[in-house]
Amino acid sequence: MRLMEVWRADPERTFELFSEFPADENGFENQAAGMDRERFAVYVHGLEEQSRGIGLQPGWVPSSKYVLINDEGAYVGIFNLRHRLNNNLRVGAGHIGYGIAPQYRGRGYATVGLRLTLDKARELGIDEAYLSVHKDNRASLAVQQHCGARIDHEDGLEYYTRISTAPEPGNLPKAEFMFPGPERDRLVGLILAGTKTATAALMIEYEEDDEPLPQVGERSALVDSSERPVAILVTTAVDVIPLGKITDRHAIDEGEGDTTAAAWRHTHESFWNAPEYRNEFADPDFPLNDDSLVVFEHFKVVRLLDSMANKTADGYEQQV
Repeated sequence: MRLMEVWRADPERTFELFSEFPADENGFENQAAGMDRERFAVYVHGLEEQSRGIGLQPGWVPSSKYVLINDEGAYVGIFNLRHRLNNNLRVGAGHIGYGIAPQYRGRGYATVGLRLTLDKARELGIDEAYLSVHKDNRASLAVQQHCGARIDHEDGLEYYTRISTAPEPGNLPKAEFMFPGPERDRLVGLILAGTKTATAALMIEYEEDDEPLPQVGERSALVDSSERPVAILVTTAVDVIPLGKITDRHAIDEGEGDTTAAAWRHTHESFWNAPEYRNEFADPDFPLNDDSLVVFEHFKVVRLLDSMANKTADGYEQQV
C-alpha cells in the first residue's frame, strides 16, 4: 500500500476515482464532483500549487492530496493532509480528511491510509494530528481509534480527535495474550521467536463487547506479564471462519503446539467451554458448534523494543 500525490498519479484513473465521490459524504468534501476531464486537469494542477502554498484562497492553508494505491495497483481512496492549522481548522476539519471508494470499503484500507498519512504529517513536523468525524459515522471513528485517536471534545454533530504521530508503544493499543502470568510470557516468547503468527477468538467476544474486528495494518504493543511493551505487532490478515472450517494450517500458524485442526479444536473448545470463560458473557449458555464464527487474526513483529533488541525468545523467558 502506498500514497501518491494526485498530480503524480495516472490522470484517467485518478479522474475515475474522484468521480466515485459526491460533493459531500459524511463530511468528506470532494470539490471535483461533477467535473469533466478538462476541468479536472485544471483542478489537479491547482492542487499541486496549493501543496506549495501558491495561489491560496483566503483562509486556506497549504495541503497535499494523495491517492491510496493498494498492493494490486488499484486506486482505492483519497487522503488530504493540511500542512498546518488556522483558527477555523483548529475548531473544524483539522489536519486530515479521507474517503475510500464505495467498492473498497470494509477492507481496512482507511486504517492503512490514515497511518500512511500520519507518517506524512510527522515528516512535516506535526506532532499531533487533529481530525473531526460525524457522530453517526462510527466506522470512521473506529478507523481513527485504531490509529491511536482520543476524543478531545465534541459538539452536537461531530467528535474532534487527536492522534500522536509518534509511533511509540505508549500511543498504541495493547496486545495482551491470556492473563498475566507464565502462560502469557510463554506466548510472548513464541511470538518473538516467530513461531506464533496468529491468534483466534470467537466472534461472540467482539459482539459482546461491541468491539470492531481487527483491521489489516493495525499496530499494537505486545506486553508481557509486567505490562511492559516488548514489541510492535502489525495485523497482516483477518479471517472470519466457521469453527468447522478450521484447518491444520490455522493450527500451525497459531504456534501453540497443536499441529492438526482436531487437536486445535480440542484445546480451544476446552477453554471456550470452561465456566471461567463463559461466565464473562451475558448468556453463558451460548452454543458452540461447527457454525460458530472464529476471528482468526494473523500478525507479525515489525519492531523489537529497545529492551528486547539483543534477546532471543529463550533469553526473554529466562529474563522474566
